[in-house]
Amino acid sequence: MLNFLQQKNKKQIITEYLFRVLVIKLSFILTATLLLIILFLPSFFFIKYKNTTLTDQSLSVQKQAINVSTDPIILIKNANKLLVALTPDFSTDLSFSHIIDKVISLKNSGIKILSIQISNDINKTDNKIVVVGGVANTRDDLTLFQKDIINDGYFKNVLFPVANFIKNADSEFTATLTLK
Repeated sequence: MLNFLQQKNKKQIITEYLFRVLVIKLSFILTATLLLIILFLPSFFFIKYKNTTLTDQSLSVQKQAINVSTDPIILIKNANKLLVALTPDFSTDLSFSHIIDKVISLKNSGIKILSIQISNDINKTDNKIVVVGGVANTRDDLTLFQKDIINDGYFKNVLFPVANFIKNADSEFTATLTLK
């Protein structure tokens, strides 16, 4: 159909066609550029914020490093502050040695305590769990030890596994105690 037109009209149609193709390509490039700018703008602001935050933190660490003294008293005070911040918060104000002394005071002569482990409750109830391991001369010594712990009232929950109540002499046991 292009062959039926005059030469002048052919050039005009081809020029208009090329112009339209050029406009569509430029509009596509412009739209893609605007879309990319809009999509990368939040990342740019985030990186800028992160950079200023890291710079501020770096400057504060450098200022603290300058203020660090070699005086042992100041170093000990700073270490104590860090120790207080990093120590887990126990709800009871009992020391470990006090808990160990209490368990040892409740044992009778037929019980040998081999290990005492103190930890926080797994269920995050702020209770301390004390696991006592040892050897009992007789079954009666072990039951007497269990009754003494229960009657003392110092521990909320006392678990002596039934499998440990065997009739042999020198039987090993493991007791789990929960502090009040």
